[in-house]
Amino acid sequence: MPARGVVTGVLTAITLAGCSVMTSAITPAEQEKLAQSDQELLFKHPPGLTGPLTLHEAMARALKFNLDLRLKRLEEVLAWNQEEVTRLDMLPRLTAAAGYSTRSPDNASVSQSLVTGMVSTEPTFSREAATGTADFTMSWNLLDFGVSYFQTRQEGNRRLIQTEQRRKTAHNLIKDVRFAFWKAAAAQWLEQEIGAIQKAADQAIEMARRVENEKLRSPVQALQFQLGLLEITRQLEKSRAELALAKEELATLIHLEPGTPFQLVDDSGTRFDPLELAAPVEELERWALISRPELRIEQYQARIEADETRKALARLFPGLEFDVAKSYDSSALLVYQHWAQAGARLSWNLLRTLTGSRQKDLSEGREKVIQMRRLVMHMAILGQTRIAYHEYRAASDSLHRLTEENDTRKRLQGHAANRGALGLDSQLSYVQTVASGALARVQQYEAFARYQSALGRLYATLGWDPLSEEGIEKEIPQLTRALRANDGQWQQRVFASRNPLPFIDANAQTPLPLESLIESNALSLEKKRPGAVKSFKTQATPTSNDGPQIKTPAGESASGVAATPEGKMSEGSGIPTGQPANRLRYAVQVVSTMDQAGADQLMNRLRAKGYPTRLHEEWNAEGRKINQVWLGPYERNEDALTAKRRYQDSENQPVFIKVIGN
Repeated sequence: MPARGVVTGVLTAITLAGCSVMTSAITPAEQEKLAQSDQELLFKHPPGLTGPLTLHEAMARALKFNLDLRLKRLEEVLAWNQEEVTRLDMLPRLTAAAGYSTRSPDNASVSQSLVTGMVSTEPTFSREAATGTADFTMSWNLLDFGVSYFQTRQEGNRRLIQTEQRRKTAHNLIKDVRFAFWKAAAAQWLEQEIGAIQKAADQAIEMARRVENEKLRSPVQALQFQLGLLEITRQLEKSRAELALAKEELATLIHLEPGTPFQLVDDSGTRFDPLELAAPVEELERWALISRPELRIEQYQARIEADETRKALARLFPGLEFDVAKSYDSSALLVYQHWAQAGARLSWNLLRTLTGSRQKDLSEGREKVIQMRRLVMHMAILGQTRIAYHEYRAASDSLHRLTEENDTRKRLQGHAANRGALGLDSQLSYVQTVASGALARVQQYEAFARYQSALGRLYATLGWDPLSEEGIEKEIPQLTRALRANDGQWQQRVFASRNPLPFIDANAQTPLPLESLIESNALSLEKKRPGAVKSFKTQATPTSNDGPQIKTPAGESASGVAATPEGKMSEGSGIPTGQPANRLRYAVQVVSTMDQAGADQLMNRLRAKGYPTRLHEEWNAEGRKINQVWLGPYERNEDALTAKRRYQDSENQPVFIKVIGN
């Protein structure tokens, strides 16, 4: 009874403890603490950037630190461990057991004679009430060995599938890094230029609105100009917003902490110069069929399905089990407390033999499915290779055409700049030409990013590994060199380029932009190239301290000073280089118009404010007279710049420096 009571109490306590288990929800405080811990863990080990970032260094950091790729590596290691565990199932089972038992009262019994039927009246027992046992057994089942053998091969193929999935993830990662890098580079190239263009376009739109309000030109033309410029600025803002996201995408891909500032460096050496495909598409298809991870995955999956069929067939056979054991019993009533035993047993599940035909049909069906899946993937890879091939050629042609178009726009912008001093129409057209050129450059950089994306997609379609298996363990500088060398090998195999890519140290390079687009291409209202002035006359106004007054006889020819053959202007002054300063005079052009009454009205308003105004007349190519309102002329460029700044500050309107002859 005492023992029974103890057992009952223990069972009752266990039952009550099991019923009392309750699961609580995660609290916001716990979630916040976990988020902080994860945040610290995320960016604890990856080293920060020490300088500007090149394309191949970005690829190296992505291969080294990207979380998706690291997850694939962990899954590959897990599959490897699973294979090792399954391999151990082929070994014999070694079992060691020990136990202790007691009972109350003793296991006493009487006996009855099988021959005479007489019952012994004296109870006896052959085992002590409390005994300890131990045994060590080795057993091996031939059927389990066969099943475990095929299971181990399946796990090995699953491990190889994880390896191919990691390769596929690496291919897609490199492709995404390439695209994001060049989009971010385009944003970095164009950020300042787009801002300058938008600011100048806003000034030009405001000027056009004033022209419209003062009726200095046709309202329809003024509105058309405003509408066109607003459309260009809208597209610029849209492109600027899209490009700005690329830097955050790149930071995520290379596992940089959000908000980390970094600069990009162009180490391609072939900006806007697309590589020419040299390998035929049939050769690319052959490479893809050899290297693509998806096709290898299907082949490994076919092995797994085949071994699954073999496992099912192996279970139809009898199972033969051998066992050897060494045992011990502490009962003092036993004559031999230690003993050894061995045995063999044959077992056969007869019902499984009845399903043999169905197992055969199932295996044949699996083989057909596997073959069809392999053919589907084979066809898909052929199609993807052709598509990637044509996408690359289309992206290359688009980049080439946009580059030619941009070069043409630059030349057109130069001619528009030379005509910018002829009148208001030419000035506003110049503003619109420059803004259109900026939009074209944005489209050119976007086309270059799409070209790089097509290049990365072609590499991923061919299934070429960015790096060898052992190369991933290298440090970032060595990894960067290896990636760049591998990239050069790809180019030599696929493209007409035979020159290997030299290694470029990012710390020795100038961050993008490598050329000053602001100085060479962007709109600057202070850098207008003067055109030829045909004739002019002036009207005297009251003397002003802003500069001396000059009266030139009507009809006198004054030759405008042209720019040098190189088209270079001196910084900030609008003076062509190489011209003697004592032969030049300067004026601030306020407006050009064909409306004589509007020009007179503007001059009267400016005179009332104390400005030294001049009315300059010249004729355009159609023979129509243009009236230009000037401030000045001035003997020195510094005086003209002072007057220009004074007018802009008071009138909030952009004006131009004119360079005229004596």
